Amino acid sequence: MNNLNFDPIVLTQNLVKCPSVTPKEAGALDIIESHLKNLSFTCTRLPFSGNNSYEVDNLFATIGSTGKHLAFAGHTDVVPPGNEKSWKYHPFSATIENDKLYGRGSEDMKSNIACFISATNEFISKHGKDFGGKLSYIITNDEEGEAINGTQKIMEWTKKNNITIDHCIVGEPTSSKVIGDKIKIGRRGSINFFIKVKGVQGHTANGHRAQNPIHFLIQLLKKLISEPLDKGNDYFLPTSIQIPTIDVGNTAFNVIPEYATATINIRFNDQHSSESLINWLQKNIDHIFSNIDNASCTFTSELSATSFINKPGHLSKVMSKSFTETTGKNIKPELATDGGTSDARFIKDYCEVAELGIRNQTLHKVDEFVYLSDIKDLNAIYFRILENYFINN
Repeated sequence: MNNLNFDPIVLTQNLVKCPSVTPKEAGALDIIESHLKNLSFTCTRLPFSGNNSYEVDNLFATIGSTGKHLAFAGHTDVVPPGNEKSWKYHPFSATIENDKLYGRGSEDMKSNIACFISATNEFISKHGKDFGGKLSYIITNDEEGEAINGTQKIMEWTKKNNITIDHCIVGEPTSSKVIGDKIKIGRRGSINFFIKVKGVQGHTANGHRAQNPIHFLIQLLKKLISEPLDKGNDYFLPTSIQIPTIDVGNTAFNVIPEYATATINIRFNDQHSSESLINWLQKNIDHIFSNIDNASCTFTSELSATSFINKPGHLSKVMSKSFTETTGKNIKPELATDGGTSDARFIKDYCEVAELGIRNQTLHKVDEFVYLSDIKDLNAIYFRILENYFINN
């Protein structure tokens, strides 16, 4: 184990070379575990299954016994690379060209994990294993997929085992122009609505004998997007309503279909809840369909995440201070809530959580890459966070 390489660039390469498409672990957790064991972490593999989802391998690692407890959370799974022929280099080759390291998962989020492990190694080398606190890793291989048997169950496991975490950093790619300039302290919620309109099938030449569900669906969708739900607030952007799909399944030009369906995705801020949005949709449906004969509209919903906000606290202050000290820039990081969902939604009920990582530029794209200089900068900020959290406070 003594020949392990803690250089954050080399470690990023080794992790990217693991084709860990959800939920396949592909050796990525093994690499992390071997490095943390080398630093005297107690490592526990946590395979979870059930809840009508696939089995997922997870890792919880910890060092220290008393004092403040800081955790780092991340995921080793990646989205599929798509057409590999479209890539400049093989998506799992971790090829370096000039200042770029290419590969699926390089940005989202294996470089972030590598940087925190490297920073941990530097921190323990400087301050020893008894640094007056506890440090843990929460690593799952199911964030990009169904996210049922991953971080959510790890956190439930910590509670059952009386493990109390004070603060948690999630290493998602949050930065914008320079490393560390944006910290996520919350996230918008996400809910999907699956709408189904039933009409009366008929010949297009005899529209008076039919009820075209497409026409009514268009009326409804137009009404839903005609006015914004809110204007946002100090911490959140306005709620976003998007229509990703409209489907009929009709291939005949002379047939009015019986059904038309659509999907709505709403990314909502803390001014709304799933219940209020369900009521909002039902009210709009009633407005359109209450006086229409022989046509009806039903829907189901799927809540992916609720909105949450951790107003600026101890952790975000430590992270902001570390950014300023490391970069020498006389600016404060933006405290934001934009973007999609993350596993922070499963951690928020247990402790203060904030997200900080590499620049968000190419995740999930063909030719995903991360700058080598960004890896070095993030590694330095993570190290300063550890010092400011455990030593300098």
